[in-house]
Amino acid sequence: MTKNCILDKINEINSISNKYIEKRIKEEGLPILKNHIPLFCILPEEGSALLFNEISNIWEISKSSLSDIINKYENKGLVKKCICAEDKRSVYISLTPEAMYIKQKIASIEAEILDLMLKDFDRKEKEIFEQNFDKVLKSIKKMP
Repeated sequence: MTKNCILDKINEINSISNKYIEKRIKEEGLPILKNHIPLFCILPEEGSALLFNEISNIWEISKSSLSDIINKYENKGLVKKCICAEDKRSVYISLTPEAMYIKQKIASIEAEILDLMLKDFDRKEKEIFEQNFDKVLKSIKKMP
């Protein structure tokens, strides 16, 4: 692919963004892996719980992989598992108060990246970019 190819540009944006996220996670001393950020974004900030199956469906991750990830962060004191009293097969997952700092830092890093990406855009251009990006995502999700 040439540098004029949009797919190459998308890949380059992704690569640079991923490196930046990894660098910032390290600088902040966050005890998480970049690939596990979705867990902290999916779980509610106010500490309410979601069903294990809901998280798996939202994240589109296998239940065995999710179980390993949750166990990892439960051992670090960042997530809490709670067995449903009515249905012992259902497990609720929530963030601990210690994880709220991580969730806030992730949001801050995300804002930094967006600011860097759109640095030369005026307010209206930023709005249009986000609207167009949403359209692209909506369209691509319809692909077979």
